[in-house]
Amino acid sequence: MHKIKDVESGSIANQLEIEPGDMLLTINGQKIIDVLDYRFMIQEEELLLEIEKPNGEIWELDIEKEEADDIGLIFESGLMDQAKSCHNRCIFCFVDQLPKKMRKSLYFKDDDFRLSFLMGNYVTLTNIDQAEAERIIHYHLSPMHISVHAADLALRRKMLNNSNPDDLFEYLKKFNDAGITMHFQIVLCKGINDGGALDKTISALLNIGSKASSLSVVPVGLTKYREGLHVLEPFLQEDAKKVINQVEKWQAHIQKERGTSFVFCADEWYIKANLPMPPYKYYEDFPQLENGVGMWALFEREFVNSIKPKMKQIDGIIGLVTGEAAKNLIEKLAANIPGQVKVYSVQNNFFGSNVTTSGLLTGKDVIEQVKEKAHQDGCTRLLLPQNMFRTESKFIEYTLDDMHREEIEQKLGIPIQII
Repeated sequence: MHKIKDVESGSIANQLEIEPGDMLLTINGQKIIDVLDYRFMIQEEELLLEIEKPNGEIWELDIEKEEADDIGLIFESGLMDQAKSCHNRCIFCFVDQLPKKMRKSLYFKDDDFRLSFLMGNYVTLTNIDQAEAERIIHYHLSPMHISVHAADLALRRKMLNNSNPDDLFEYLKKFNDAGITMHFQIVLCKGINDGGALDKTISALLNIGSKASSLSVVPVGLTKYREGLHVLEPFLQEDAKKVINQVEKWQAHIQKERGTSFVFCADEWYIKANLPMPPYKYYEDFPQLENGVGMWALFEREFVNSIKPKMKQIDGIIGLVTGEAAKNLIEKLAANIPGQVKVYSVQNNFFGSNVTTSGLLTGKDVIEQVKEKAHQDGCTRLLLPQNMFRTESKFIEYTLDDMHREEIEQKLGIPIQII
């Protein structure tokens, strides 16, 4: 049974007087395991819902609707089930590199194939069995987002720190045969799965079939909290250039065979290598955007397209806060805005200087590094990136170090706007 958290106003469920606190027992006589079952079952045009009211009374409700119509139920859990946790102890895991005494939710490692389909989360598939693989195929969960890291089974076991993962490629071939589109990622670790191992992995993924759609190569993220963890080295400028050259050789080969590049380097490689970012068209349909592949090019294109020939000059002095990775881009674009715009890049002292993205900035670092400069510059407003905030409710936005928007604004002494 599944507890109903809310009912959409004007929906079928609302009209049938289903209320928050009611329990959904069955649909057409069948129990529901999770959101996959629920979404699949409510596609039927004729439904029989079994609902238990808080007083124990059982209602049976007949529904006739159009196939595509939702019925308007909202459940306490988006999955209608517990999220599947990760069974690995990856040598590069970012969660293991978090400092102690942060909020509990940050330490949960999800590895849930349902979230791969619903949210685009990358999963290793090491915690599924044949029955769950068949469920993916039965519900045609496409696209799937899959972390590979290495094609060599022994190397993959080493990287996942899991001595008994199933043969990933058995699942991948089944998904390909079932017509399920797959996007892959490799978290590259220096001296471990780079070089010849990377070549082997790219080749193996290409051999899966036509539904192997794209691959991103992402540099390992290293914080300063790695005591007792596997020793990993950061990639330096020359290392990054070698990775880019290696990937570009594969792209040229694959373009001839498939008419697509298939494999892409994350933007961070070009920043590390101090090389220009590829142009907008290079990224095709941006299949790996959420993995930091092509974000720079897309952001620049959207900005340029939104600039009007005769923009009104902004009032006051505006401060733009960003991470170190995007500093050059933001400064370049800010130069096109009429008026006084100051760009403040913030070094990540909380996680360490190797972490440069804006999404991992903390309120404390912003306050310590921006407050004095912004006041000296006479800033009348500060613009902070939305991705450094998490939303606890409709009204409360807070950072990784649990600082609320209002608290940051108060300590800065300057009005802030989240953009």
